[in-house]
Formats: sequence, C-alpha cells, structure tokens
Amino acid sequence: MDIDALLEKLGHASRLGLSPDELSGLLETAELVREEDTCISGMIRIILLRDIVLVQEETPDREIVVRIRPTREAAEEFVDRRLETYERMWDGCGCKVDYSEA
Repeated sequence: MDIDALLEKLGHASRLGLSPDELSGLLETAELVREEDTCISGMIRIILLRDIVLVQEETPDREIVVRIRPTREAAEEFVDRRLETYERMWDGCGCKVDYSEA
C-alpha cells in the first residue's frame, strides 16, 4: 500500500490494520517521534507523516494498528494512557486495553 492509499483509508476509519511490510514502508517514509516498548504488546509509536500525527501499536495477537490523532499532544496523551494501563496490567489489575477505541 502506498502512503496516499494509507492516508485515504485512515480518513475513513478510526483505526486501520497494517501488515508488517506496510508498517516498514510507513516507518521508512515518516518521522518516528516516539517509540516505547510496552513489554506486553510490542511497540507503541508516534509517527509524523506529512502533517498527520499517527499512533501505531500492536494488539496481543500481533495485529498492527494505526490511528490518526488530531495533534501531537493528543498522541502523547494516548500513548501515556496506554503505558499506564500496561503498567497496571503488570501489577495484576485485571484491566484490559480496548484496541477498538478510536
């Protein structure tokens, strides 16, 4: 998938699944702003593509998911919330991440 097709699909969906090859292409084309290892579910990243802010993460089933965030600050908040949830999961809280959230 080329970058324009990716952006068009993201414009019509709250989240988009990517193949590993598509993620590699995205990472080669875009600017990686932040990358954190969740220690539970792979990496979570903030990516800038042109003027668009993306958050990329993996589900426990290793599905690669990308979402558009309206601002870099919103992306940072999203990632921080995810990392807080993962930290609580390590402590045995029984909480789960809703990967379908917009």
